[in-house]
Amino acid sequence: MSNTERSPARRRRPYSVAEIFVDGVVHTAALIAGAAGFALLFALAPVQGGAAEYAALIVYAVCFFLMFGFSFAYNMVPDSAVKRWLRRCDHSGIYLMIAGTYTALMALVQAQWWTVALVAFVWCGAIVGVASKLFMPTRFDRGAVGFYLALSWSAIVAIKPLAATLPATALALIVAGGLIYSAGVPFYVWRSLKFQNAIWHACVALGAALQFGGVVAAIGAPS
Repeated sequence: MSNTERSPARRRRPYSVAEIFVDGVVHTAALIAGAAGFALLFALAPVQGGAAEYAALIVYAVCFFLMFGFSFAYNMVPDSAVKRWLRRCDHSGIYLMIAGTYTALMALVQAQWWTVALVAFVWCGAIVGVASKLFMPTRFDRGAVGFYLALSWSAIVAIKPLAATLPATALALIVAGGLIYSAGVPFYVWRSLKFQNAIWHACVALGAALQFGGVVAAIGAPS
């Protein structure tokens, strides 16, 4: 393991026991809420959609649990070679969650060229991001946050057809979730703030919950 890969962990200030505990509570709450929420989602899906929608929701669920699962493991494990590998998986999971959310949402919209193009674009970006985090884990750290945000907000190019297709409640929840994610970024980089990591992860959890609500609202909308 190179010194370059060890350096991010060394630069980060050590968290107190209280900070790690609160961060663990945030992750546990997100995972429990996710298990309950996806049970509801899969109960609704067969009623409102078909096999393609159901498959897209499975991808969404897998990406959700990979992101929060890897994040929980990475943030709870003491500094070690395992933690450094979990860091790669944790950062990769963010890209998967972005792509999984787009997959679920676009599957609930009537298929058109722009929906296929948008999902393909986001997945290509996610694959590039995952590859960079797995094989070059620290080389693009400075630009990674910007890439996460750019990929997350790429739907802005299709906001008009989305607004015409999605229920207003679903679109509002999706946008609100994106805003909460974005508002959490200052806490992610504010390393000196007490409980900074827990606050950042709470923003991620709330953003995911709002966007999950948007997906549920889209499923429950009359066809």
